[in-house]
Amino acid sequence: MSQPTPALPITSSQTIGPFPHEGWRWAFAAGNAAHPVQITGRVFDGDGVPVSDAVLEAWLPGAEAGAAVPGLPGLYRTHTADDGTFGFALPHHGIAHEPACYVVVFARGLLKHQFTAVYLADDPGAPLLKQVPAERRATLLAQPAAGGGHTWDLHLQGPGETVFFDFT
Repeated sequence: MSQPTPALPITSSQTIGPFPHEGWRWAFAAGNAAHPVQITGRVFDGDGVPVSDAVLEAWLPGAEAGAAVPGLPGLYRTHTADDGTFGFALPHHGIAHEPACYVVVFARGLLKHQFTAVYLADDPGAPLLKQVPAERRATLLAQPAAGGGHTWDLHLQGPGETVFFDFT
């Protein structure tokens, strides 16, 4: 009689380590500059130092095929450069009071990825934003940029920390 196979324990998330950009080159495709919503910014750690090896995933529920990640409509990936900069070129979903996109952040030192959302500053009336304390809402708003598009910086900790959501 065979012994039942013991169930493997569930393990927690792990940090992605210092070199994810080397192993994930396959996961990124060139952005489409024809998309009307351009969001650029920088990722900073708790000391205000740019994070050079973060990966951000943007998700647009209901988006059509043609996303930057082939076969996964509505999913867009980008990584940060040496100076912490990133950029998304997204379609405009045209739904008022919805985020421009939901964002998942993976970075060195994070034991669990972080969830947030980014809204365009010219559409601040979202129900989810109203649940965030007024003094913290600005961390979720991408501001219009002088040359077009929007800018949004993401702070992992410290003063001006971006609002992250806990989906439990």
